[in-house]
Amino acid sequence: MKKILFLFPFLFLSFYVLAQDEEEPAFKLGLTAHPTLGWVKSDIDNIDGKGVRLGFSYGLLADINFADNYAFSTGLKLTTINGRTETVVGTTNSEQVFKLQYIEIPAKLKLLTNDHNGVRFFGEFGLGNGLNIKAKQDNTSTITADNADNRDIYNETAFYRGSIIMGAGAEISTTGRTKILAGLSFDNGFTDIKKGDGSLKNAYIGINIGVFF
Repeated sequence: MKKILFLFPFLFLSFYVLAQDEEEPAFKLGLTAHPTLGWVKSDIDNIDGKGVRLGFSYGLLADINFADNYAFSTGLKLTTINGRTETVVGTTNSEQVFKLQYIEIPAKLKLLTNDHNGVRFFGEFGLGNGLNIKAKQDNTSTITADNADNRDIYNETAFYRGSIIMGAGAEISTTGRTKILAGLSFDNGFTDIKKGDGSLKNAYIGINIGVFF
């Protein structure tokens, strides 16, 4: 994983150098920092997802334009996906809060409208790739001895998280080549977030805010 992260800035730089020969930049690099609303889906008996939890995502954005209205969109982000489950076994009731952190490298196709008064609307669809780097859990139970805060569950969680991403938004031109990005995205995980029997999957809505330079 360290080799992948080490090579990423050089890939960005290579695309940037190639883009300088174009009349319009074929490569856009930016920054993002925005909240997420996450939840957990369960197919395990006696365990149900229970509500949404606030998380956060920040990092680099990159768009590689291969036609006037089409781009390959990627990035390198650190994203926290939180969610809550409820477990009922007999008369024992407990709640688990999952706090999972991933390095995300999305691969999306981005479709943009023509520019209208400095605004371009877009839709995007693609694959999310998350590498788990941290996993904590809070447990609240009717059995006091089972209560725990920030229990380390990294060894109990899956390293890779795959997801389908759908989103829409707008790019708003300001000065020069600077653009403000705003939109919403739905990141729907399709891989199990834990090891062992049964399946827990997480998903989140991103309230996307960013700047392209």
